[in-house]
Amino acid sequence: MSVKITPLSPWEHYRVGELPRIQIENDHLRLEVLALGGIVRKLELKRPDGRWQNLVLGCDSAGDYLSQKACLGSVVGRWANRIANGRCLVDGYELELDANLYPHHLHGGLAGFHHKVFSLTPIDDGIKLTLTSAHGEAGFPGNLQLEVFYRLKGSQWLVTMNAEVDRPCPVNLTQHSYFNLGGPITGYQLYSNAPYIVMTDKEGIPVTLEETSRNPLDLNPNPTIGELMDQPLEALRQVGGLDHCYLWPDDDAKVKPRAQLLSPASGIKLTLHSDQPGLQLYTGNHLGGTPAYDGKCYKHHQGMALEPGLWPDAPNQPGHTKGILRPGETYQHHTVYQFDNV
Repeated sequence: MSVKITPLSPWEHYRVGELPRIQIENDHLRLEVLALGGIVRKLELKRPDGRWQNLVLGCDSAGDYLSQKACLGSVVGRWANRIANGRCLVDGYELELDANLYPHHLHGGLAGFHHKVFSLTPIDDGIKLTLTSAHGEAGFPGNLQLEVFYRLKGSQWLVTMNAEVDRPCPVNLTQHSYFNLGGPITGYQLYSNAPYIVMTDKEGIPVTLEETSRNPLDLNPNPTIGELMDQPLEALRQVGGLDHCYLWPDDDAKVKPRAQLLSPASGIKLTLHSDQPGLQLYTGNHLGGTPAYDGKCYKHHQGMALEPGLWPDAPNQPGHTKGILRPGETYQHHTVYQFDNV
């Protein structure tokens, strides 16, 4: 199936200069991609009646994207999620990272990829985004070379990320789109067969690893988001909703089904497949006031992020998945977002 690639009029901002935009489209999906942050500004699904329905949150200017803290639609790195107290050891040397969520590091810090300008190159089935992150940005060591591919295949959006470094460095990347499939997200059904869930303190730092089958936030029964959030749980109250990482022990780098999100109101289903061992599920608990389309602002819980990656604070946590990338190695991340009209 052919993919149509259309350059759009660029944006500009005094802080970052000219910002190219490109639209990629096939018979099922249409994406608008910004050079700023590798942001997917719109992701539209063709409905049975022929109209296009946007399924992600976004805004209308570079200034709006640069001012908001939600990382709407962007590539996140060098480290997605948190690193406790902005510190971790790499080969016995303690890194001091940007503590932008004081005292912790979050989503690459103030110099994160969501504020960087990528180079955009059309390819046969989508677009390639490239970025160089310099030694010392946000406290991370070494120079990092990043390639991100956004491809369309039928009703699937395929995301591939490859990165290399010239010094050992923590690397954990994700795509941070917030999805709204139509109607309030509290009515969405959310399913995952993840065997473990990371329970955190009120600042999102891991405390325990629990079996999901023994936890009230088990997603195997296919609850609605509203049913999950209505539970009188301290784990929900302290973060304002769901903001938890679900884990799989089968860390074999194979792309597998990880979660399913269904809006009964619109009849749209999203199935996420990934090769990452973790999936952070976030119900937009702090979206209130974030710039939206048409000069409006979003409210809390107006969209949901599904963030494949490692678990929070992995470099400081026990276990074998530390997330340290070394020279001569290639970080690889593959995620497939499948959209269906049901």
